[in-house]
Parts: sequence; C-alpha cells; structure tokens
Amino acid sequence: MKRTLALLAVVATPALAHADRRSFTQTYEYMTAPAGQTEVELHTRQARSTWADGAPESFTFALEVEHGITERWDIALYHVFEQASDATAPVPLHLSEIKLESRYRFAERGELPVDLAAYGELVRAFGASAYEAEAKAIVARDFGKVTAAVNLIGAVEFGADVAETEVEAGWAAGVTYEVSPTWKVGAESWGGFEVEYPDEVTGWAGPAASWAPSAQLWVAATAGFGLTSTSDKFSIGGIVGLNL
Repeated sequence: MKRTLALLAVVATPALAHADRRSFTQTYEYMTAPAGQTEVELHTRQARSTWADGAPESFTFALEVEHGITERWDIALYHVFEQASDATAPVPLHLSEIKLESRYRFAERGELPVDLAAYGELVRAFGASAYEAEAKAIVARDFGKVTAAVNLIGAVEFGADVAETEVEAGWAAGVTYEVSPTWKVGAESWGGFEVEYPDEVTGWAGPAASWAPSAQLWVAATAGFGLTSTSDKFSIGGIVGLNL
C-alpha cells in the first residue's frame, strides 16, 4: 500500500520527481543529476546583433549527455555546433567545440545557510589547438516557492592557436517562482568581460520560464535583451531535458 501511494505521489507531482530540472538556460542551480541517472539535454540559442534589417545573426546547438556519478557529483559531455548569417562572411553550421563538464555540491539542499556547488569545465575547439578552462561557484537559496541562484565565473583561454592567453570573468544570476509543480517563471541575467579590458562588458537580461510535463521531460527558455553596446541586441535560448 505504501509503495502504491509513493508512486501516485510521484505521478501527481512530475516536476518534483525530476531532480536536475533547470529553471534557466544560463544560470546553474544547486542540484546535480542523481546517482546512476543519465539525461540527454538539447541546447539551442539564437542571437541578433542589432534590430536593423539584415543584421548578422548567430545560431548555436549543443548536444549534452549527463550522468550522475554519486548523489552529489555528476559529469557531462557536450558537442557544440555553430552557424552565423553574415552578408560579408557567412559561417555554415559546423562542429565548433567539445566540452567536458562536472559539478559537485557540498551538502544537501537547505543544510547550509546557502546551498553551494562547484562547477568545472574544459573546452577544446574543434580543429585547432585552442582550449578554455572554466570554473563556477554556484550559490543558491530557497525562499518558499522562490529560488534565487548566482554563478560567479572565471575562465582562461590558452593553446598554440590562441594569440594571447585571455582571462575572463563573468556572472549568471536568476530568480524563479514555482507557480505550480509543472510551471516556474522568473528572470535571469548573464554576461562577462576580459579581465584585461574590464570596460568591454557584454551582458543580457530577460524573462525565463520552465515547464516539466512529466518526470522524463522538462523544457527551459530565456529571452535576453542586450545591456551594453557590445552585446547582441537580442538572444533567445532553450533547453530540452530528457531523462533516460
């Protein structure tokens, strides 16, 4: 009888059953993939440099396979494809880079004053000796049905085909509200800059929404509007998560 009731509870609240559901497309929240669980995520992003007719646009697609190693540690592999439409120098769809990512959280949710997790990523550009190492500090806190998350980001580019080693800093932050177990709505902001050129900041902000119709499927989307003169004027992204 208890087992039947537990199963009915999971069916009745599908969003809660998915431990690694995302509420944002740029900001990472506290949770990691459960031990032994494999998930496929499809990431897309389109950006427009200006509002003018014929302005250059870019498209990015990433295929991610994520697996929970322990209850607090997961690992993921990405294959990233890019395309750009520019009247002077169009770029066809091509494999741009391969990324290896791992996350580790230090306690269970709510055990510390703020929830803390560490994120590490290694990127290799396809067809070139160009690499990037990135680290994130993930800080989050729940306030009832409201969740706030902040990512502090540092990255360095290096390799024989990189003209100059570049150090970058950035952020991603979001707030989301659980309207129902299926829907979350909120907003997020993200951006960054090269440490050598701190005045050349790129940044975006806009609304975010997440939908989880079942324990095996969730969708997150964000629309971002450029905050600085060096940012694309508009960016829209989405993630589809499939629990295997």
